[in-house]
Amino acid sequence: MFPSLKLIVSGVAAAVLLIGAVASYHYVPPGHVGVEKTLNGVNPMPLSQGVSFTAPWVSIHDFNVRFQHATAKDAVGGTSDGQAVKEDITLNYDYDPKDAPYIYDKFGSDTDIENAFIIPALYESFKAVTSKYTAPELLTKRSQVSTDIVQALTTKLAKYHILVSDINVQNFEFNKDYQASIEAKVIAEQNQQRALIEKQTAQIHTDQRVIEAKGRAEANAIEAKSLEEQGGANYIALKAIDKWNGQLPTTVLGGGAQTPSINFGQWQK
Repeated sequence: MFPSLKLIVSGVAAAVLLIGAVASYHYVPPGHVGVEKTLNGVNPMPLSQGVSFTAPWVSIHDFNVRFQHATAKDAVGGTSDGQAVKEDITLNYDYDPKDAPYIYDKFGSDTDIENAFIIPALYESFKAVTSKYTAPELLTKRSQVSTDIVQALTTKLAKYHILVSDINVQNFEFNKDYQASIEAKVIAEQNQQRALIEKQTAQIHTDQRVIEAKGRAEANAIEAKSLEEQGGANYIALKAIDKWNGQLPTTVLGGGAQTPSINFGQWQK
């Protein structure tokens, strides 16, 4: 009987050891760190990715430290000129892995933090920043608006050790009447700019024609002055030589072909 009892005790002990060994095995997936929660609290040192062996009484939370994003749907704000504005705004962020135990201990899991702190901060920052701009400025200064929202979020989320990267802002939406007036204004400005360009182009063409005409007039004046200073007949003779093709006219007089004398006056025109 005693050998049987001893065998049973040994089997139970082996089973306990096996359960303990299985319970102490944990795999931390890629993009995460393990946060150990013990009877005495949270271990301040995170577990790296991969297989870890811990005591059976230790629980492990896989904390996501990948690059993540959170979106505030239909965030609503008001501009400084009294226009309501709506937008879907997305924050890109991540965590420093070494801060994961502290964050988990103080604020909860990464999912809890997104819902409890990040998304509300998105709504609040959007509303605070849009109130500093007029509606037209939101459209023309989109980059600056985004920078201001990022700065506001960085301040709000610093105590949660959240590393704010940037935000994605799509198209600001206003009420239909104001949206229509903005579109009409944009079209009018485009038409005005196009008309200005056409006017400038026409002026350039006119200026070119004036310059060409002035050039021709000056050339004619120089030519006339040359005629006056150098003598009309001599100048006409030179012009005739310029036009001469090098062939002499011939005539038949009595004894045969003769080369007549050249009268340059015949080439005056």
